[in-house]
Amino acid sequence: MKKTILTILSIMALVAVTGCSKKSYSKEAIPDSMLLREYGETAYATENATAGVYSDMDLSDYDGSSSSADQKASVANAAPVEIERKLIRTGTIRVEVESLADTRESINSWVSRWNGYISSSNEGPSSLSCTIRIPSMYFELAINEVYGLGKLRSKTIQAQDVTDQYYDLQSRLDTKIILQERYQSYLKQAKDIDELLAVERKLNDVTSEVESMKGQLKLLNSQVDYSTITVEARLPPNETEQGFTLPDTKSGFKSFLGTAASFFNGILFFLLYLILFGIPIILIVALLWWLCFGKIGLIRKLFKKVNSDPKEKK
Repeated sequence: MKKTILTILSIMALVAVTGCSKKSYSKEAIPDSMLLREYGETAYATENATAGVYSDMDLSDYDGSSSSADQKASVANAAPVEIERKLIRTGTIRVEVESLADTRESINSWVSRWNGYISSSNEGPSSLSCTIRIPSMYFELAINEVYGLGKLRSKTIQAQDVTDQYYDLQSRLDTKIILQERYQSYLKQAKDIDELLAVERKLNDVTSEVESMKGQLKLLNSQVDYSTITVEARLPPNETEQGFTLPDTKSGFKSFLGTAASFFNGILFFLLYLILFGIPIILIVALLWWLCFGKIGLIRKLFKKVNSDPKEKK
């Protein structure tokens, strides 16, 4: 009887020790600070972010009863995820018009009709240039209407695909926001000044990265949501708003005289530099030649003395 009781007590003790051992290594029993030090902040934040997704999944089909072939078939039959393409569209239209004033009014009404706005404009005596932002959904329709402003001279349409860049930035931003929230929770649990300062430093770095990524994402959204169309309108050659004008002969003649004067002025200064610097250099070179190889010929005499026959000296 005593032996039976002892056996039962031993089994109960073994079960209790096993349960305590498993519980001591469960994730819930480990403090956040220990997990942070053990796995690193990014891995821990990402793991906690995805834990809720996996906990809600129905795992009854993955208990080992179904075959691997069935699992592969279910994955193959899964519906593909549709990703919205992110495109930055730009267009440049150059037209020849009869009146800049009429063209300006037509552009203003055209922009209002397509819910756009003029971001910049520049106007001269015979030309007009406007940079317009139009909602991307109206890009094709809006740019076709621009052709009616005048005689088309050239057109350029471009589309830049930033889909990968957009969703990569969005994914990294989501991860940083999760990490930011995690640091905020650590900040409330700090036990001393050193730990508080360390967490605040990390939190400030992550917050700065989050704000930078939000700014980049906002800029991408603006470029994707609104397309850019540049309209350049120009009057026919030698025409202004007042009508046809002859070429300005007087201005052309003045320009010719100015160019000729600049040319001769350059020649004059070249001759002056040649006289001031060239003649002294020539004189110095001539003096050196006279001393070394000329009438005095110091170097010439030296070579002659060195190459003379010793017997002749005796």
